[in-house]
Amino acid sequence: MANRHFGKLGEVWKHLPLCEVLARERPSLYAETHAGSAAYAPVDDPERRYGVYGFRAVADRDAVLADSRYTAHLDRLLGAGDHTVGAASGGHDGALVPGSPALAMLELGASSRYVLCDMDPASTEDLRGWASWHGLADRVTTVTGDGMAAVAVHVLETATASAVVHVDPYDPDAREVGSQSALELTARLIKAGAGIMYWYGFDAPAQRSWALRTLHAATGAALWCGDILVTAPDGGVRDDGDLGRSTTPGTGCGIVLANVRQQAVDRCAALGTALARAYDGVPLPDGRPGALDFRVTTVAAT
Repeated sequence: MANRHFGKLGEVWKHLPLCEVLARERPSLYAETHAGSAAYAPVDDPERRYGVYGFRAVADRDAVLADSRYTAHLDRLLGAGDHTVGAASGGHDGALVPGSPALAMLELGASSRYVLCDMDPASTEDLRGWASWHGLADRVTTVTGDGMAAVAVHVLETATASAVVHVDPYDPDAREVGSQSALELTARLIKAGAGIMYWYGFDAPAQRSWALRTLHAATGAALWCGDILVTAPDGGVRDDGDLGRSTTPGTGCGIVLANVRQQAVDRCAALGTALARAYDGVPLPDGRPGALDFRVTTVAAT
């Protein structure tokens, strides 16, 4: 299992906007550079109870979240009406916590082709199994290896204008020998016109929107960024955070969107606002009252 952070808060503010972008873009090709597994067996711990299970528990209190594609897919996999670990899931043996590949396949089905990459052989094996289970084996290409190199071939050399690429690196500057980093690939994809959702984390409030600034400097493109910061209810953050524990005040994550429809951007902004509203006052895993601060940053093309 390559992604030990599945189901945490950072995954919520990745999958919530991703599903809406895909629902509105309907790409003919969807690619991921760091896919991980399709879905995961539930783990009951404080981070997930604040993350995916906490989200599902508060989603029905907010009309925007309740109507999201992410909520609909969680109901299918975690079990509608029962948002605890171990709820039944339709079509699978037990509940599952979806990763982004599963959500993409559920949202797009056979209308899209998929290029899903990961360095972990167990993850790509899981992706192939999921694709076969859902009748998509002939639509899904899995790559066990350098996702940046694979996506460059499959997207930049084929169907760039009709593609959406999700880039979610552990280390945005890491690269294989002779290859490119996630940030370098993302800049090339943006310049080529591919739809982009780039996810990033940060562990200090001063780092908010860092990926937007970096990608704009590299491309000059119009970009949209929405990030969430874990705070106290009064919005105060006295210290830097801890990405290892994504619910530590001062920790956050964000997404950068490029080359997607305005309706997708507007929907993501509404979802971020609703997420912060729904989590207002929800206790953090350590028992302290917590809150999420959502912020939008945009830059125009230069």
